[in-house]
Amino acid sequence: MAVQLVHPREAPDPRAFRLLPAGGKYPPSDKPLFLAGYSELCRVDLNGQHALEICGGGGELAARLAQVFPQAAVTGLDFRVPAGPETEAWRKQSPNLSYVAGSAFDLNFLPASSVELVWGQAALHHLAHDPGTLCQQVGRVLKPGGRLVFIFEPLGHNLLVAAIRAMRMARAEMPDESNLFVSQIEGMSADFSKCEVQVFNFLGYPMKAFSDRFAPLNRAVQTLDGLLFQKLPRLLRYGANCNLIFTK
Repeated sequence: MAVQLVHPREAPDPRAFRLLPAGGKYPPSDKPLFLAGYSELCRVDLNGQHALEICGGGGELAARLAQVFPQAAVTGLDFRVPAGPETEAWRKQSPNLSYVAGSAFDLNFLPASSVELVWGQAALHHLAHDPGTLCQQVGRVLKPGGRLVFIFEPLGHNLLVAAIRAMRMARAEMPDESNLFVSQIEGMSADFSKCEVQVFNFLGYPMKAFSDRFAPLNRAVQTLDGLLFQKLPRLLRYGANCNLIFTK
């Protein structure tokens, strides 16, 4: 199945702003990407449904989504169950929130066709060594029409971006970081009926060192990127970051 590359232009879902603090550790230039991704989490009314975050880390995004949809069952999955005063406060505030320890490659603790939404934030590029198992596991637990959403992922077709990213990752000693490629995404999409890739940061990525310090420059670069993606859609392949939305 063909993968559709787009640059979102619609206004964010108002509820997405309630999730935005969960992306607070990332640069200001990535705010439009997070708002687009969080809008996808809010696109379907999850009340009365089950939503699962994989590779959720400290669990803040799961906690905030549980607040947005208080009648949804929201589960955060990671190798370790998050703990601490903040986590306990989230649990008290949202009885519909739970955390479990486990792997995204083994979702057998969930019944088949029991989940409306599975998502991960900055997660897929850590799991891309075995996308077949990941999609098999997620596909089993998703309901028909359910969605798998990945927010803030790296694309690797832009050689300048790939070089900058490789230098940053080497200096930070992060060996499990990897870029994603459209061919990999197409392989994953074979298990789904639809796949949309929301692309961001063509000029925005190499200019982060400057634009994140000056809000007017940041806005100008984002506007220019949007115009370039609109007028020259072939450039979408060379964006630096993306959100992915797979529909079963």
